[in-house]
Amino acid sequence: MTRRNFAKLSAFLAAGLATGVPSWALAQEAIDKLARAGGAVPDAIYTLADYCLNTRYEDLPAEVIKVTKGQILDTIIVMLPALDSDGIAQLYEWSKTAGGNEESLVLGTSVRLPAGNAVRLNAAMAAALEYDDTYEPSLMHASCVTIPVALAAAELAGGVSGKELITAVAVGTDLACRLSMAGSPGVSPFIVGWDPTPMYGFLAAAMVAGRLLKLDQAQMVAAAGLAYHQLSGNAQASVDGTHAKRLGAGFAASGGLLSARLAQQGVFGPFHVLEGPKGLFNQYHGGKYSKDALLGDLGTRFAGLGIAPKPYPSCRGGHVAIDGTLALVNEHNLLPDDVEKVVIYSPPAEMMLLGRPLEKKQNPQTIVEAQFSNPWMVAAAIQDRDIGLRHFSGEALKREDLKALAKRMETIEDKSLVRPDGGPGFVRLELHTRDGKVHTRTVKYAKGDPQNPMTEAEVNKKVYECTDAAGMKRQQAERIHQRILNLENETDVANLIAALAI
Repeated sequence: MTRRNFAKLSAFLAAGLATGVPSWALAQEAIDKLARAGGAVPDAIYTLADYCLNTRYEDLPAEVIKVTKGQILDTIIVMLPALDSDGIAQLYEWSKTAGGNEESLVLGTSVRLPAGNAVRLNAAMAAALEYDDTYEPSLMHASCVTIPVALAAAELAGGVSGKELITAVAVGTDLACRLSMAGSPGVSPFIVGWDPTPMYGFLAAAMVAGRLLKLDQAQMVAAAGLAYHQLSGNAQASVDGTHAKRLGAGFAASGGLLSARLAQQGVFGPFHVLEGPKGLFNQYHGGKYSKDALLGDLGTRFAGLGIAPKPYPSCRGGHVAIDGTLALVNEHNLLPDDVEKVVIYSPPAEMMLLGRPLEKKQNPQTIVEAQFSNPWMVAAAIQDRDIGLRHFSGEALKREDLKALAKRMETIEDKSLVRPDGGPGFVRLELHTRDGKVHTRTVKYAKGDPQNPMTEAEVNKKVYECTDAAGMKRQQAERIHQRILNLENETDVANLIAALAI
């Protein structure tokens, strides 16, 4: 956009403030005039808004529909056992005492809260147990934001069908992944310093909510601009292993929903959201971004097909180490007392999150620290030949067998293990036994990766592990499971949400 055209848009905004006419409406009028005069769309956010608003269920490939239903199932079931977890329990108590309109359900309960408070809690629950799925090329956890906000917006809107929910989630998840891939292409976001989930999640949440609340294009751009004005998402919470890591998705979901509701009332934000002089890619990425990653094959290539569900409730970057360890102990029938030490070789980003400082990773003091510790995960895999929710609990942190075994782990950085297409890096394990043998294993693609998918039996195991942990009776869990697998037949998803109450 030229400086002259920018000045024209600014004048329209000023006119709106002076006359009381919604300025976003006048801005849209100005943009339409520029487009008719041959001017370019001022920012890529307009293209994304149109895509989000105009995609129909019938436009979705059958594979995308199937995968999206699986992501909705996966996200809902990992929410259910999280309500009592540390950080979430405190947020729940605060949310109940804060008061306000009873708009949306806390998932798994009959408690209703203001929609913003409910979605903040639900999205934080989805992320809390580190069991939520991952878009590996950019380490984006899209589902823990887009699905809770879609459920909350569906309750607000009323009468939202299963097909419409599937469509909103499919396009919203695609947008979240595209945004996270576009910034600083080829570099891990954690090396740059951002946690992509609470960062891009604000924008994706605003657009998912905007679609379900039936915003028009100008309102959708306004919502995205308001979301941009709120977003952050640095990686320090993951490095330090604190409760903030669990809450980031909740902040994004709540902020995005608020942005959509304000835009619906005529509030506007910046409309050069992505490519403006101080837009997202210039301000947060120093102008380094890929327009092809953002817009290439939009509407025909869906990033959601590349999302990996997690078989273990821990940082996705450590799953290759778990898989490799389980393979070694099973292949060689190794017992914990057989193991002298294990050397875990990881690339730089995984070392930062999962391997350093070694003393802290060998002796985690909190559940979040354990979820981000390769030594802890490998020790648990050796000790129990399985990894599940029970290994990331207050009781597990007191287990002397796991603590002693974790001290036999070593971590070493190896830059050759960086994954060339982005995402969680590879791992190389050296398992030294007390009889002098060394067993090695390199793992590139963890279980759940599209190149190494989970089986139906593994998915079912996870579903019922989570519902059992939440106290849901098996008969109810089986009914919910089937309803989500047949989500396109739901006439009003509010009924499904209510049926989740344990």
